[in-house]
Amino acid sequence: MRRLIPFIAAGLLVLLFAACAEIPTLPTVIPPDPEGVTEPTTWGSSVEVYGSIDKAPFLTPLDIPDFVKVRVSIPEFTDSKFTKDNFLVFEDGKAQGFLIFKESEKRSAADIVFVVDVTGSMGTEINGVKNSLSNFIQDLKDSGLDVRVGVMPYGDYAPAREDTDDEIEFDPPFLNLSDPDTAQDYVELLGVGYGGDGPENAYGAIVQAWKNMSWRRSAQKIIILLTDAVSHYRGDGSYQPFDPQYTKDEVIAALKGFATLHIVASTGGYFSEYDTDFSSPDDPREIAVETGGLIIYQDPYGEPDLSAIGIVEYVESSWIIVFQSDSPADTHDVDIYFDADGDTFTTDDQGALHLVGVEY
Repeated sequence: MRRLIPFIAAGLLVLLFAACAEIPTLPTVIPPDPEGVTEPTTWGSSVEVYGSIDKAPFLTPLDIPDFVKVRVSIPEFTDSKFTKDNFLVFEDGKAQGFLIFKESEKRSAADIVFVVDVTGSMGTEINGVKNSLSNFIQDLKDSGLDVRVGVMPYGDYAPAREDTDDEIEFDPPFLNLSDPDTAQDYVELLGVGYGGDGPENAYGAIVQAWKNMSWRRSAQKIIILLTDAVSHYRGDGSYQPFDPQYTKDEVIAALKGFATLHIVASTGGYFSEYDTDFSSPDDPREIAVETGGLIIYQDPYGEPDLSAIGIVEYVESSWIIVFQSDSPADTHDVDIYFDADGDTFTTDDQGALHLVGVEY
């Protein structure tokens, strides 16, 4: 009985609010944990699997605390109809019974915010960024997704402002989540100012976007950071007239489980596609890793092709896996193994997601 949503009262509340609520509901029964299933010792890695714990509400009007939701995205497979046969799920090495459903069928809307570095070092990239943003927004319109788009320009300040002669200002200073046509018009306003030093205020811009955009409760929430620089952070000894307000850990804590951050990083300065350690306190790439997002590198003299880097595919290929933890208050290791064929006998078309030390 423990795998049934408890108590008739909860069911009555669900019925009471379901008609007017935006939050989708989950099925009520999670299968029992399978017996005799152990983690595979050999598994293929040809398929990239992205994901994170999902803390966004899925029950109306309340979430049952021991339900664990994991968002898994497999951009290589956008049109596939996966089932439980394509996945193995383990919590701390113990096989889990689970439910799976396509996120776009439960969260049919997507709110996407572009956080754009508009300082002088982006001068070689800004026209390409503008063209790519406009083309990408058109792709979102053509995809048929229920999508809204916001834009947050930033430099040393977030949003960017003409506080000194160094920066540039826009009217309005940022675009709240709007229809794609309005977003395309706003993108055309973007240009670059000077900027005071190498790092910019990416963390501040991400938090400002998270706090001030009119996110829909039922939507997938996506932030796309476009920059060529690392970020200022609180306590970094900045000599600028502004005072950085946030650390990377605080940004991760705010987003993790609720939104996904993808980063388009221009190479040639602070970022290299050969980097593997993103732990420096000024490196925003770790935020993408922690929220299950993509890290995309671009040539600083080229035009980023946002239509080709998998963001739309990421949205369209996201799945929610739901299982029930035996000890939801603790930290856990969650391992999810994916096999496109569902046979698990060969290592072709396999990939895995390993979440270490996560909290639900």
